[in-house]
Amino acid sequence: MYRPFLFAAVFFLSGVGAGSFIRNLWVFLSLALLCLIILFLIKKKRIRAAFVGLLIFFTGALYYNLRADGIAGTIVKYAGKQQTVIGMVNDSPTIESDRVRYEIKALYIIENNTYLKVSGRIFLSVPRDEKNRRVFRYGDVVKFSGRLKLPQEKRNPGGMDYRASLLQKGISTTMFSREIEFIGPYSVNPFIRAAYSLRESISAFYENNLSPNLSSLLIGIVLGLKGNISGETLRAFSDSGTLHLLAVSGMNTAIIYGVLQSIFDFFCVPRIFSFLAGSAAVIFYSFMAGLSPSVSRAAVMIVVLMLGRLVGRENDALNSLGFAAVLLLLINPLNLFSVSFQLSFTATLGIILFYKTFRDIFSHLPPFLRDSLAIVMSAQMTVWPFAAYYFHRVSLIGFISNLFIVPVVSLVLIAGIISGLVGIIFPPLGAVLVKIAGLLLTFAERAAVISSGVPLSVLVVPVLSPIIIILYFILIAIIFNIIPVPFAAAPQVKKACAAVLAAVFFLLIIPKNSGLEVTFVDVGQGDCIFIRTENGGTVLIDGGGMPVYYTGDFDVGSAIVEPFLYGRGVDHIDVMIFSHFDDDHARGLLTVLRDMKVNTVIYGKPADSELYRDMLEIAQSKKIRLIQVGRGDKFYMGETVFEVLNPSRDSTLANDNDNSVVLKMTFDNMSFLFTGDLGFEGERQLLNSGLDLEAEVLKAGHHGSATSTSGEFLSRVNPTFAVISAGKDNSFGHPSPKVLDMLKQKGIKIFRTDLQGAVTFKIQKNNVKIFTSIPGEM
Repeated sequence: MYRPFLFAAVFFLSGVGAGSFIRNLWVFLSLALLCLIILFLIKKKRIRAAFVGLLIFFTGALYYNLRADGIAGTIVKYAGKQQTVIGMVNDSPTIESDRVRYEIKALYIIENNTYLKVSGRIFLSVPRDEKNRRVFRYGDVVKFSGRLKLPQEKRNPGGMDYRASLLQKGISTTMFSREIEFIGPYSVNPFIRAAYSLRESISAFYENNLSPNLSSLLIGIVLGLKGNISGETLRAFSDSGTLHLLAVSGMNTAIIYGVLQSIFDFFCVPRIFSFLAGSAAVIFYSFMAGLSPSVSRAAVMIVVLMLGRLVGRENDALNSLGFAAVLLLLINPLNLFSVSFQLSFTATLGIILFYKTFRDIFSHLPPFLRDSLAIVMSAQMTVWPFAAYYFHRVSLIGFISNLFIVPVVSLVLIAGIISGLVGIIFPPLGAVLVKIAGLLLTFAERAAVISSGVPLSVLVVPVLSPIIIILYFILIAIIFNIIPVPFAAAPQVKKACAAVLAAVFFLLIIPKNSGLEVTFVDVGQGDCIFIRTENGGTVLIDGGGMPVYYTGDFDVGSAIVEPFLYGRGVDHIDVMIFSHFDDDHARGLLTVLRDMKVNTVIYGKPADSELYRDMLEIAQSKKIRLIQVGRGDKFYMGETVFEVLNPSRDSTLANDNDNSVVLKMTFDNMSFLFTGDLGFEGERQLLNSGLDLEAEVLKAGHHGSATSTSGEFLSRVNPTFAVISAGKDNSFGHPSPKVLDMLKQKGIKIFRTDLQGAVTFKIQKNNVKIFTSIPGEM
């Protein structure tokens, strides 16, 4: 079958991807023009088809080079300093417990009473307090001031690239402003304003009639707005392989279309009215749901399907998918790198390609079970490599849990939409209907919790190489005869491909250990150190955290530490060490302690703090071994030796920082000294102890502050390298210029997480290699 849009999509997507790696406008323009000239000279169809593909490829690369920089807008030129901005609220606000977040379309920068016209979008955070009682809506023009920043780039292996993620949504800068001022209304599209207004009204109705957790779930499923879903609920849906149900997806749009089409068919509605009303409803819902790539993909394919029915043309799903892909990339070429785009298109591709095969495999089952299994299995065939690449966790129970949770959530979606619309017109009846949606949601949540609790329900996968993903799809294409390869039809070839797939799978899950690996994870203004010993043992020292005065819902453990661990293929911690119980060291560890398997917890001096009590409670409830250590204690993991230097067992120091657990780790004639928040007094006691403090790598105490890392202490340790763990642009002034000068004067090589992100040391046979997430010479 001739599929021009699928053909175009393959080459255009490839070209956009190539353009992101090779940023040279004139090269691609020249190559595109060359292909165009050759097309006029060549007559043979096959050769012409090849050059048409190349022309589309180079056009895709050219288009990316033309558009990518413009998406950021001119606002980025003003980042890095205090600015006063006038802009328009561009979407529904996200209301959190302590702040409101807005997407702002920048209009003007005010400098010296001069209004400078700018373009680009800002992700603005404003505190919820007496000064900011009013919540602004789409179309409001506002004025605000603060430090305009570029979003943070990827700072840890396996971590999120926040800058790239926001830019995919057209947002290039961020700002925190103490106050926001209303200027006036802006002339906006009434269709979009109506969609956003209805979304906010329905969201408020859910919040007024359901518990916070259930309302957040329903808002996410129906409207695509971020809610305050608990971490436990998110983990349950993630581990059960049903997390995709908690966000608006193409499935939602398909269900809405299916319901509408059934109504139109039942009442014998004329095709032209069915097309116009159905298209309008699908597009309107897409705007309500935030126009995510998955929703947009489904909307485009559904409108094409309805158009085909109108003109009497048979719809080809692969061709429609190709058309949707090209259209979304023309709107924004950065969509190609969106997780939502990739998961949505690969899932749909899997269903189109493999549904009939799996339907035949399960033909002996009842029709509903057969069809459901075929859909789930075919989608998983193409989705799991991307899920593993981005989230490092693959649910092994998802193909079962989806069978009974997806139908329930489909009913939740229908009940949620009906109850929301009815609730706006006649609240008492809507309240009854939304309670039904709440009951169904409770069942779905409980099913997710039960499914996620099944042993071995989740496989932790280290970061996949793109080459592995490409190899996987090539082998799948050969096994299922998707790409006609002359020799591939032979059964022995397919068996060989299946064997290679199995070998690749097992190679992924078998730990690969070569020497010692030490990573100073960038957790902002805090400490976190991950150690993998040469025999595969895992040690986690501290886990970052937030200051006690912070009231937001950001959890450094689930947002930074756990993704890092999963990205390294770590599904358990052998030894967890609390250096002390300050928030910026201990809070993130509590999340890991709660979520992951931990064999042993080590700590020094007990503390009169909530964090210490929480640690004891979690460890005792999970029957984890607790060990309190003091000076002189040692433990071994393979050939790696850990020696406790501090605190002394008879310590009378009142300062918790000076009672930090200080560890000296030695492997293959290479030593590390981990000092926690040790200050001058603690250093003095170590100097007087007569212990061997010398180490090649020193973790500078207390984030490089002026109260740690004395000259005498440095002389005794005599390090070659010093690592300072501090937050970028932190308000404490860490690291101290005095400490930095002292380190430089002594010829010590400095690594800083605030400037270079995570710092990793790999030691093997007296060979040391050092990597930083953000390249940069200190």
